Amino acid sequence: MCLCVCGYSSKMAGKVPAPPESFAPSSDSVFSDQFGFYSMDTKVPGLSKVILDKLNMKDYSEYRAALEGKGKVGFHSHKEMFQKLEETFQFCTGCSKLPTDLPDPKALKRCIKCLNVYYCSKDCQRKDWSLHKKFCKMLRMVAIDRLVEWLIHTGKDPEICFNFCLK
Repeated sequence: MCLCVCGYSSKMAGKVPAPPESFAPSSDSVFSDQFGFYSMDTKVPGLSKVILDKLNMKDYSEYRAALEGKGKVGFHSHKEMFQKLEETFQFCTGCSKLPTDLPDPKALKRCIKCLNVYYCSKDCQRKDWSLHKKFCKMLRMVAIDRLVEWLIHTGKDPEICFNFCLK
């Protein structure tokens, strides 16, 4: 069995749930799943719909148009866009539950070392640790890179980030 950083295993191949027809492109469409958009649903069922909702998009064709620079994106600021995109990655890495599937949607907590994955409970975090510890340091660098990119985009001094993040 092959296991990817994102948690996708070769054992899951062929078990991609069909997304609701209201936003799924047909297989022969120009909007086929070239970017693996719907394959995310293998690991976290419903994630593609969450992404569309967070981005204020009705369907995959709007998403595709935005990626190609042809569509309008409904954000008032870059900060709002970054926040919405960050929210799409909030699901329990241990059990794959979305915040809406939890009794308390605010129960998800980030890994304090890498700041990139979330867990709904200590139990889920413990169960996932043997896999996550292999990638935790690398994911922390990804978090720092995203922060630096945001700071550069907003005109803030990235030196502040390095002094804060590397302590």
